[in-house]
Amino acid sequence: MHNASSTERIATDLPLLSFTFAAVRAARQQGVSARALVAESCRRAEAVAGEGIFTALVPAEQAIRRAEEFDARARAGEVLPLLGLTFSVKDNIHVAGMVTTSNCPALAIMPQESAHAVALLERAGAVLIGKNTMDQFATGLNGTRSPEPLCGNALDRRYIPGGSSSGSAVAVARDVVAFSLGSDTGGSGRVPAACNGIVGLKPTIGLVSTHGLLYNSRIFDCVPVFTRVAADAYDVLEQIAGYDPRDPCSRADADRIDLSVHVPPGNMLAVPREDQLQFFGDTHSRVAFAENLERLQQCGFALTEIDFSPFAAAGRLVFQSAMVAERLCDYGEVIATRRDAIHPAVLAAIEPGLGYSAREAFEALYELKRLQRLAAMALEPFAALVVPTIPTIFTIEDMLAEPMTRNTIMGTYTYFVNPLDMCAVSIPGARRGDGLPSALCFAGRAGEDSVLRSLALAFERV
Repeated sequence: MHNASSTERIATDLPLLSFTFAAVRAARQQGVSARALVAESCRRAEAVAGEGIFTALVPAEQAIRRAEEFDARARAGEVLPLLGLTFSVKDNIHVAGMVTTSNCPALAIMPQESAHAVALLERAGAVLIGKNTMDQFATGLNGTRSPEPLCGNALDRRYIPGGSSSGSAVAVARDVVAFSLGSDTGGSGRVPAACNGIVGLKPTIGLVSTHGLLYNSRIFDCVPVFTRVAADAYDVLEQIAGYDPRDPCSRADADRIDLSVHVPPGNMLAVPREDQLQFFGDTHSRVAFAENLERLQQCGFALTEIDFSPFAAAGRLVFQSAMVAERLCDYGEVIATRRDAIHPAVLAAIEPGLGYSAREAFEALYELKRLQRLAAMALEPFAALVVPTIPTIFTIEDMLAEPMTRNTIMGTYTYFVNPLDMCAVSIPGARRGDGLPSALCFAGRAGEDSVLRSLALAFERV
């Protein structure tokens, strides 16, 4: 037990508190209420309200009232595993009573029901703080395809925050919330994590329900988690994973996928052949990746080079074939009726979908099936594939000068994961020579999220 003065002293230290799960739970054990923690998160969110991180905030009094309800339920004996933790969600994820815009105000949707993942998090005691900015329609990997003010990188505002889940990553990296949710089609749960020096967990497709999500790709989209450390991300995943009959893409075995920490099957990891690695002239990135591989070897892992070309080809299919036409399912109407409301780079990325035929779509699917088989065969002896999460990072100025080519560069090592039905996690690595963060990404077979959990924790410890 702590006396009132002790609790009051702890509460006054809240502006200095890191919102890692361990720090929040330690504060709770010392007598800090969920109400006080949520109030501090609201204060931080309001302090950055003009910096392009959020599209909307939950009124502070509403969030605090929610925390008070959770405090009361906990005192009554209810187990709330996420009590005292705050979160935010990307603005293509529905929250009842909050407008969903996908960062295009002309699209504005007022949902009556929250996304399944949001409902599960609130059931576990987490309190929503707001909705995050994003590359419009979740189309982009850089974070500049959104209305002004642009969301800046958490470590250096001159650089891109990464996209499309830009605000979700920055809100965590800036310690405004304890965790956040995004969406990931081609790397949007990993690229912004790497750019901002945090963890980005992309689960197996269908492990987390996407019911209540505005889709970029119905068949490839999933809900990633952003946190400061790997253990926290998997704590969240345990709360939101599971079968959902309302989601036609929910995995029938989602409730049976083991998420517990265990030793990976063997110590062999695959890496792309040296001659296939691309860093686009970024020497700092190349050196950091080599250092990160050395750390893995210090952990006892054996690294074997494999042919990366089937993985790269699968990644190109998603955005450079008839598969791009799938985006018209959710955004075709607004493109047809409100072209003036669409970011030029987003329009340039989506509109080519209008020119493909049904035959070309089937041909792309056939080619994807072939590449899936080749990739599976290549990875059969290994626990996972290891790649740099991003090959380089651009300044906002440089990205705006060449928005299409440089956006594609950001997906060099992420585009392939979802079309090949893989899970992935991006973990901060060695500090680059220029002071920016590097990141390593583990990509594993569908359903082997626990293997990646073990790898992420092992690498993070080093």
